[in-house]
Amino acid sequence: MEQTKYVVALDLGTSKMLAVAAKKNGKGRLLILNSEKTAAGCSILRGRIHNIEETAENVRSLVNRLSRKLNPGIKKIYVGIGGQSLHTEYYSVKKEINGLVTEETIKYLDHECRQYEPAWAKILKIIPMEYYVDGSLSKQPKGVYCKEIEAKFLLILGRPSLENCLEKSIKEKAKIEIAGFFISPLATAEVALTERDKELGCALVEMGAGVTYLSIYKDKLLKYLVTIPLGGNVITKDLCSLDILEAEAEKLKIKEGIAPIESEKEEKSNEIIEARANEIVANLVEQIKQSGYESLLGAGIIMTGGGSLLQNLDKLMALKTEKQVRLAAVEDHTQACVLGLLTLGEEDCAKEVLRTPPTEPEIFDPGDVETIKTPTSGNKGHKQRETKGEKTGKVIIDHVKKIFFGEDDNTQSNS
Repeated sequence: MEQTKYVVALDLGTSKMLAVAAKKNGKGRLLILNSEKTAAGCSILRGRIHNIEETAENVRSLVNRLSRKLNPGIKKIYVGIGGQSLHTEYYSVKKEINGLVTEETIKYLDHECRQYEPAWAKILKIIPMEYYVDGSLSKQPKGVYCKEIEAKFLLILGRPSLENCLEKSIKEKAKIEIAGFFISPLATAEVALTERDKELGCALVEMGAGVTYLSIYKDKLLKYLVTIPLGGNVITKDLCSLDILEAEAEKLKIKEGIAPIESEKEEKSNEIIEARANEIVANLVEQIKQSGYESLLGAGIIMTGGGSLLQNLDKLMALKTEKQVRLAAVEDHTQACVLGLLTLGEEDCAKEVLRTPPTEPEIFDPGDVETIKTPTSGNKGHKQRETKGEKTGKVIIDHVKKIFFGEDDNTQSNS
């Protein structure tokens, strides 16, 4: 049976960082051991690092605090990649073959796709989507005879600096090994969506503080991903126009929630919340239309992220999209992404246990043992060792006896 391992993950979020350590058993079940987070606004802006030194210090602090409850300590961590620049793009490769599609043909198409260099972006992940042989869709093109084959790939793109800044901050500055990178919205989908959701077709809306991710799945594959640069924080900042502090605005946002169109409330705060919420939902509706999968969302729309907890947001989303809308079945919507990172992580992130070597048994030098004699009294069967020193002493006593008594030790005296 596979041994329990320790997995540690870091979610940069869109305004703050969250790190969680967990135990994972052989069946993949997680036991959360500890979680730590930074204050909002510390070196992270919409999921992008803008201060490498400060980020390194924050990551180091998070890992040190996590280590207090993780024995024997943390060696490496998994990191989520997100931010405002994250999006998908389709790319296709064609090849004339006039023969059978072979394994080499498939590898060639994949290789050609990897040579593609998009402008102002870096390929973070390539997802093979569909193959067309002579214009007809083919799920298994290998072994099919055709004149031309076309492969369509879905590329997940982001700023070229995303991974570089993470490497510099975490690995070089904080001196913490990176176990691996995962795309944040894909990690969230691991815990927020079921296989049935992905197969039937669904839209996953993850609303954070700084950005909102929209991921669309169909036939168990990601089909579309886009980042909307609006999140819960814009509502909070709008409420600050009422001459209140940001902390007070945040509490007011949570308390008042969204007023649907049919609401009779007339408070100024409610008008502000509804106006901004309508803007965010309108952007989501437009992106769902642009994806081309609007009519194929059999499982509806699933929402998660801290911003999804805004009162009546799901009702407003259902009203504007005319789709079934529900919250994801996760315990803590603010930790959906980091739980997904822990789920995907396979390596043990703990330091190796430094075990004390077993005590070596006492080894006697055979030269120090001359004879072994059995005592005539005491515990039966108990053997005693007679050393060189003991034997030498016995020889001296025997010699003295001979001088004074003129007899061997074993000879009886006649006097």
